[in-house]
Amino acid sequence: MKTLKLKFFILSLVFLLLNSCVVKSLFPFYTNSSIYFEKKFIGTWKDTDNGKWEVLLFQEVILKENKKNKPTELDDDQFRIYNKYKNGYVVYFEKDSTKSSFLAMPFKINNQLFLDFTPIEDDEIEGLKNDLYKMHLIGVHTLAKFDITSKNEMRIKWFSSKKLAQLLNEDKIKIKHEEVGFTETTLLTASSEELEKFIKKYMDSKDQDKWKTDVEANLKRVHEN
Repeated sequence: MKTLKLKFFILSLVFLLLNSCVVKSLFPFYTNSSIYFEKKFIGTWKDTDNGKWEVLLFQEVILKENKKNKPTELDDDQFRIYNKYKNGYVVYFEKDSTKSSFLAMPFKINNQLFLDFTPIEDDEIEGLKNDLYKMHLIGVHTLAKFDITSKNEMRIKWFSSKKLAQLLNEDKIKIKHEEVGFTETTLLTASSEELEKFIKKYMDSKDQDKWKTDVEANLKRVHEN
């Protein structure tokens, strides 16, 4: 994965979590103190829409891609990236012959697991010959509630942009944001610390529909032969 040698900046246009239905943030939804690694997510999964998910440990991927056996053999830039994301996952998502990859950072707030997704690369974007277009793309962070329902089943539910719009319109929350781009997409601009405070407060709310969403993935483990 050549982009692990650069920065995580290529925006995927085909994967469900980057459509207009999920909340996007300029900064991560987590801080270092809330990172919480969960090894049960490692493996191969199928979702109910016939998408395939391959989840690998980030630190293993970066060592393999750089053909190194241990972190100390990495160059300074790669060693910094290794340490920053070593408790995260690389998620390879494949559907309808299209492949995308994401950095997913696990964290826990109020005993609830979450995933912060950032795009790494996408086959269709990589194939674009329009460099001017690609220069205008930037990766964003999305927030997903992560539930382990059994040893072989998991559910990922993204924070809905419709829900955020409702909360903002009803003046029930105050959080830094901007309307960006041609489509005036709402982009959260609050710091990671502010985002964590928001999540804590949101989790404590009595809103029964706080995780109602159009974007979720119900995963079942694929047992390799």
